[in-house]
Amino acid sequence: MIKIGITGKIGTGKTTVSKILKLIGYKVFESDKEVRKAFLNLEIKEKIKKQFARNIPNLFFRNGFLNRKSLGKYVFSNKNELVILENIVHPIINQAQKLFIKNNKNDAVLFFDIPLLFEKKKYKNFDYIFYTFVEESVQKKRVLKRKEMTAKKFEKILKNQKHDLSKFRKYISLEINTIESKEEVKKKICIFLEKLNF
Repeated sequence: MIKIGITGKIGTGKTTVSKILKLIGYKVFESDKEVRKAFLNLEIKEKIKKQFARNIPNLFFRNGFLNRKSLGKYVFSNKNELVILENIVHPIINQAQKLFIKNNKNDAVLFFDIPLLFEKKKYKNFDYIFYTFVEESVQKKRVLKRKEMTAKKFEKILKNQKHDLSKFRKYISLEINTIESKEEVKKKICIFLEKLNF
C-alpha cells in the first residue's frame, strides 16, 4: 500500500485537493473532519470541559455542543494550552487513522490530509507528500470567508503553522498551486499518479 500525505498551510487548498482525489475514486483520510467528530465524543468533551471550563466561561452551548470558536480563540492565544488540547484530541485522531488504514488495507494507495504534517514531524510516515500553496493575499481572502474566523485568529493559526520549507522540500513529491483551475490541479495529480504504476 502506498500512503500519500497532503499538507500545506491553512487556506492553501488541501480540502480542494482531497475533493478532487475523492472524485477520481481515491479514499482520503481528512484530519479536520475527524477533529470535528472528536469534538462530539462524550469522553473528549468531558476532558475538554475539565481542562478548559474554568478559563472559558462559554465553552459549551446550552444544547451541549462545544463552542469551537471560543475554544479556538483561547488555545490559539496560548501555545501551552493548544498543546494540552492536542494531547486530548490527537490520540483519537490517530486511532481513526489506523482504523482507516485497516478498513482500506486492500487499496493500492491511500491519501491523508494532515495540516501539521511537517510541524508534528509525521512526514516520514508517508511514501509521497503533496504540498499545497497559494499566494498570501489569496490565502488570507479564502480563510477570512470561513465561519467563525477573524483576522486575529488567522494570524495566530499561521504562527502555529510555521515551518522552514527549505528543510522539508526534499520530502515533497508534488507541489500544487491551487490558484490554478480544478481541472489543471486534477491533471497534475493524475500525471503524478500515472508515473507510480501501482
